[in-house]
Amino acid sequence: MKLRNTLIVVAIAAALIVYVFLIEAPLTPEQLSARQGTPTATPSSYIFRFPVEQLQTIIISDLRFPRRVVLERSDSGWRVKEPEDKPADMNKATGTANTLSDLLLRRTIQPVSDLAAYGLAPARIEARMILKDGTTYALLIGNATPDGSLYYATYTGDTTRVFLVESALGFSLQNLLDKPPFEPTPRPTPTETPPATPTPDATTVPGVVPTLLPTPATTPKP
Repeated sequence: MKLRNTLIVVAIAAALIVYVFLIEAPLTPEQLSARQGTPTATPSSYIFRFPVEQLQTIIISDLRFPRRVVLERSDSGWRVKEPEDKPADMNKATGTANTLSDLLLRRTIQPVSDLAAYGLAPARIEARMILKDGTTYALLIGNATPDGSLYYATYTGDTTRVFLVESALGFSLQNLLDKPPFEPTPRPTPTETPPATPTPDATTVPGVVPTLLPTPATTPKP
């Protein structure tokens, strides 16, 4: 009985070896890939996605303190309108616009019974984007997840679902409120310090050649 089982196992192993060498081995990598099929990438989901060049105004509002930052696009680029009307740091303004116009969604929690559990009643920050044609998008940012890797968010006015977004978004919006993206003040160009003019010795009278006086004689002791 044992010999029979051993012969069966040997026969199966031999059949597998023959299959590999005669069937699989001659196939090229391209043929193997075609046989196995190419894996299909899962399409990414987005909260907002619109052409960034259509974005006209960005309003970042702190919903727990009375402050906000307003950025507007002009012919010459972005400009800060609030809290002060000044030119914007183009790198920061452009980066914010690119992020908000192509906002990736990590996960959706639905249905939701209590927004307060996610720091969304009230929310911490609102990001409002207004396009050139008047279309408006608005997003509320709540608390960070327990591990700090993501933030809870939802559409303004929506109480039925919560989104998970990258933590970098929450940090960048908070940073814009703390430090509005004004254009950096140019540093003054350093100038060379002229060499110091030597000053005459205080004991020397101008125009008079000093005379060496003889060493005084030793005063005799009484």
